[in-house]
Amino acid sequence: MNGIKLNVGPSPIWKKDGWVTLDHKPSRVDQKAILGDADEIPLENAVCDTVFCSHVIEHIPNYKFEKILLEFNRVLKKEGILRILSPDLFLLAKAYVEKDEIFYKKLLEEDENLRRDLGYGGTFMNCVVSPGQDTVIFNNSLTEFIGGLGHVYLYDFEMLKILLERYGFYDIKQQKMSESELPDYEEPLHVEGMESKWQDLNKKFFDKHGLINQYNPEKKMYETNFVLTGFDRDPSTSLIVEAKKEKDVDSIQIKDLRNYNYSKSILGNEKFQKKYENMKQMVNLIDKEEE
Repeated sequence: MNGIKLNVGPSPIWKKDGWVTLDHKPSRVDQKAILGDADEIPLENAVCDTVFCSHVIEHIPNYKFEKILLEFNRVLKKEGILRILSPDLFLLAKAYVEKDEIFYKKLLEEDENLRRDLGYGGTFMNCVVSPGQDTVIFNNSLTEFIGGLGHVYLYDFEMLKILLERYGFYDIKQQKMSESELPDYEEPLHVEGMESKWQDLNKKFFDKHGLINQYNPEKKMYETNFVLTGFDRDPSTSLIVEAKKEKDVDSIQIKDLRNYNYSKSILGNEKFQKKYENMKQMVNLIDKEEE
């Protein structure tokens, strides 16, 4: 392998020799990094041997995800490996229906920030839709900011398999933690300098090892005193899918046009369109002033 090994959306504190990262946040560690977004990767065609994307796609509106798969196809060489991790919709839904206490206990150990004040349903829905800064919601008059979202959509294996086949991938497999034909992926996510094994990255773990990972409201940024390396995480709740690129696909192949078109139907409202264009102009002006 002599092409690029690309980790998409790893966070600013991840590093790994021989890898390149792509993130919309600047890297804060000594790592070869690209500042950008997954729907417009600033790389030439067919330059990547592998693309890794862990717990990113659940933050992406499903209408935009197919464009990202098209980009993954474009930058990968033929037979290149794509590996995706995301919360497993099937496991989460099954545990919700069955009120599986053991599963939910493990889920909360892997993500202690999930809400638990509304019972199993509240925890389940907080996996599907969660607060965050990746997507923002306004009312349809664009006069009220409602809130920000982290998670916006989840997938099961069947859903990802259909989409991956649509965008030129084959040999699509659901894998176990650190199971891969590519040796790099046998190393789980862990704190650099510590034993190379998966441990829940929660408050109990941080306190035990004197690690800091918290949001500073005054500085408006996360403060951390450690670096992450490795790949797979959250084995109890993650859907892990690996596939190979079979052929080039050079255009979006949306099948469900009814839902896709209806999601954009408000753009047909002349008043909304005018507000939207004015908002974009103002945002671009502010961004230029801050450069």
